[in-house]
Amino acid sequence: MVVVKGVVTSSPIVVTPGWKWLAVLIGLGVLALLYVLGGIFARAWNPWKLVEGADGRASTSKFQWMLWIVAVIFAYSVLWVLRAKQGDYRAISQIPVNVLTVLGFSTGTAIVAKGITSGYVQTGRIAKANVAQVGASSNQIATGAQTGSTQMGNIQSGGAGGGPQGGVLTDDSGMPELAKIQMIGFTLISLGIFLSTLVHQVASTPVVTAVPDIDSSLLVLMGISQGGYLGKKLVTIGTPTLYQADPPQAATGAAVTLTGANLVAPPPGLTAPPGGQLLMNGAPVPTRSWSNNAISFTIPFANPVGGGQWAAGEQVPVSVVVNGQTSNSVSLTVTGPPT
Repeated sequence: MVVVKGVVTSSPIVVTPGWKWLAVLIGLGVLALLYVLGGIFARAWNPWKLVEGADGRASTSKFQWMLWIVAVIFAYSVLWVLRAKQGDYRAISQIPVNVLTVLGFSTGTAIVAKGITSGYVQTGRIAKANVAQVGASSNQIATGAQTGSTQMGNIQSGGAGGGPQGGVLTDDSGMPELAKIQMIGFTLISLGIFLSTLVHQVASTPVVTAVPDIDSSLLVLMGISQGGYLGKKLVTIGTPTLYQADPPQAATGAAVTLTGANLVAPPPGLTAPPGGQLLMNGAPVPTRSWSNNAISFTIPFANPVGGGQWAAGEQVPVSVVVNGQTSNSVSLTVTGPPT
């Protein structure tokens, strides 16, 4: 037996460099086989689909979960092949507690994050729309606004800039989110050390075939970061979020569509939810239509603040208030009177 950092590990074995490379290739082959099987059964070959949520946006919790699954499967496969070379075909039973814990953390975080979102959606507190649905909603509102008045300008269809921007390190408005950065940062550091230890064990002579351990201090840091991520998700989910205005610049009297998330659809017959307001320069303006994912309105001919004329090319902050919560602001350029 061999003691590594006070932990009893498997007996060291002597393996030729050729067998070491073969073990690494077999480990990569196991991952490739899983990828092929997943692609066949799911009929989707883009690996990024594994970390996408139901709304089509990348999920931070799924991403860190996938990283740990890939790393542990690869390490286990490589080390088992090296053990089998010496005639030991038994399963590797001595898995460090910290490795099991981090797998539990990552799995639990992904499940709880999904549960938080699903719970809010099912109770109607938020609406998480698919990326494609947001674009379709924007186009439908834009079409309705065009047919409603001859004074309306042409409205462009929702492009890439007008849709959801949420990602692994950013929130739904496209801004960097500290909770996500912290969790992914400690995950990458821990993964880097885990894989570096694996490489050192395989490259050493004799080879140590125990699954690498994860330092307890890193485990605590990852636990804190994942708790912070879930806490942030609990307190911010359901906050109204606006994306880019469509079009981003328009004349007075023209129709503009704002796509977003968690905007709360109003009851039938109303153009805004009770207490909901669309604000330009911090002053309320009327809306033409309002849904969970998009709002359509007409740029007033006078500045709602003071009632004066718009300055040509004036950039105006636009935001919404829903259920007492104020969204982020997006910029809209008012070009002046229509020509």
